[in-house]
Amino acid sequence: MSMFSAVRRPSTRLVATLLMIGGVASFTLVDTFSKTLTDRHAPVVVMFMQYGLAAVMMLPVALGRGAAGFRILGPRLLVLRALIGVVVSFLIVTSLSLLPFTVAATLLQLETLFFIPLAIVLLKERADWRRWFAVGLGLSGALLILRPGTETFQVAGLVAVAAAIALALKNVVLKQVAMSEATVPALFWMYVLMAGIAAVPAWFSWSGMSGGDFGLFVVSAALVNASNYCMLRAFSMADAVQLTPALHTALPMAVLIGLVVFGEWPTPIVWAGIALIFLATFMPSGPGKTE
Repeated sequence: MSMFSAVRRPSTRLVATLLMIGGVASFTLVDTFSKTLTDRHAPVVVMFMQYGLAAVMMLPVALGRGAAGFRILGPRLLVLRALIGVVVSFLIVTSLSLLPFTVAATLLQLETLFFIPLAIVLLKERADWRRWFAVGLGLSGALLILRPGTETFQVAGLVAVAAAIALALKNVVLKQVAMSEATVPALFWMYVLMAGIAAVPAWFSWSGMSGGDFGLFVVSAALVNASNYCMLRAFSMADAVQLTPALHTALPMAVLIGLVVFGEWPTPIVWAGIALIFLATFMPSGPGKTE
């Protein structure tokens, strides 16, 4: 046995976890660019540009693989993922335009809590009492941030919560896509479908674009590709429940970006809500099981 063959390779689960963390980091940076771009462009325009450019970037990669770069085995599932993706993207971008970045990103983190009941129903996974306790704790934190009866609760905050629910559903479907499709054609056709759906409303909302903003769209589209590629690869290598802790890393990233990039310092009651959601997402839980 050679010295090199004795070197222990990282486990598949570890690689999948690192890929998911990379995907989450890229997704959080996409939100950062989206928050900046919605100051000058309608949410549907932001969504169209990000996914249209992502499709253009993925095209030469697909062409390099020949027919295999475009072959889809389950088009219905991919169309469903694209439709959900359009709803998710619109809700996320809209919530970012209505709320401070830190508040919006924290409420979007409720995705990991809504994921549990969806995983039980759609992926046939089980959850112990600690996971359900985390759901209750996280929702309590959301209520502190939303404060029922205020304008935030009535409009902007509910958009962010709806985005979190849709995001959880999107990741469940993404897991199913990852198990049945090759990564490159799945990403290419998903982007084409999402950009196509957004094209008409984006046309009517178009208000011109500077060269600087176009550059921001190019960077954010590259991050969209990085995020979805890492997540698809991660979901194809490990169970969804095993990857949930990696999804939780979005919260500290978002809070840090809110403070450093946008100079946002939440009020004490919002900090309390963030703390509860933080505890809920990082509290230990038993391993998930699949029937």
